[in-house]
Amino acid sequence: MSFKFSNYLPTKIIFSDDSINKLSKIINNNKVLLISTQGNLDRGIYEKLNLKNFQIVEQILNISSHPEIQLAEDLYKKVSSKKFDMILAVGGGSVIDIAKVLSVSFANKKTEISHLIKNPSLIADYSITPVIAIPTTSGTGSEVTPYATLWDSKKTKKYSLSLIDLHPAYAIFIPELTLTLSKEITIQTGLDALSHSLESIWNKNANPISLRFSIQAAKLILDSLSVLINRENTIDLRSKMQLASLFAGLAISNTQTAISHAVSYYITTKYNISHGIACSFLIPDLIDKAIGKYDFIDEAFIEIFGELSSKKIRRLYKEIEAPSSFSDLNITDSEITEIKNYIRNNPRALNTLVHL
Repeated sequence: MSFKFSNYLPTKIIFSDDSINKLSKIINNNKVLLISTQGNLDRGIYEKLNLKNFQIVEQILNISSHPEIQLAEDLYKKVSSKKFDMILAVGGGSVIDIAKVLSVSFANKKTEISHLIKNPSLIADYSITPVIAIPTTSGTGSEVTPYATLWDSKKTKKYSLSLIDLHPAYAIFIPELTLTLSKEITIQTGLDALSHSLESIWNKNANPISLRFSIQAAKLILDSLSVLINRENTIDLRSKMQLASLFAGLAISNTQTAISHAVSYYITTKYNISHGIACSFLIPDLIDKAIGKYDFIDEAFIEIFGELSSKKIRRLYKEIEAPSSFSDLNITDSEITEIKNYIRNNPRALNTLVHL
């Protein structure tokens, strides 16, 4: 496979012991829209990030996992009259995705935002308010990608706002903020990052730069995740997982995801299975199917696993008790056929070099 690619990574990344002081300097005297969750507030982000020193003109705290497109519409209307210079997003992928949606000021003021997101060809002129993303999980990668994911549970659909300018201006990593993550969320978000890393390998858009990020992310996760779930307060392991999530996010920012994510959108909307589980349960089988297809994929697998085999991934899944097949999720053969029909023309499935 010959590589033809461009690379664009505009987000300024800060991974430092001095991250909180650097955050203060970035915000300075600017007016800020804060987007987070009530849980993060209860865990003390105001105190940990010195938020009381900032000019926060509005705070939005009602963000849950898999944010609905109607919520984005409602929040867009709510903040449209507010004057702010920056958006500070402190949370997981859902929080950061909502922040990115609200950062866009569309020239077409009369059209509902949900309509533009569902019909991206209608998007013309727009401006962007800078987003400062501080991830409190290790899996999303949204802090360095130009995508924002929204859901319509009633229609069992997933939508993605994708604009070249949607990258956050800053991604600031503070691993201490992930110390309070539960075992369940640690596993789900870690598997999301693992899926990102491997999906960007068996990908038509893979290139030498994305592959370096993918390989390093997968190696870090293999070395850290199963140990971390038994040592949840270990800052070194939490830092490694944040770094893995960052690398995987940098990979998919150029390649997008592939078939496992296409399947996950159906699984999540229909069965309410968490995204991290839904996008990762097929990974072991997809590794087996990918072996021998392309030299660059085999070379990546050798570097990650030390062999052309899914054994190490399957061992990891067993250690963390993660599902690794349709049957583990109680999905029947007829439902598998339905899923295959669902993903047939899905843009993410069209990225894949490996098939079900």
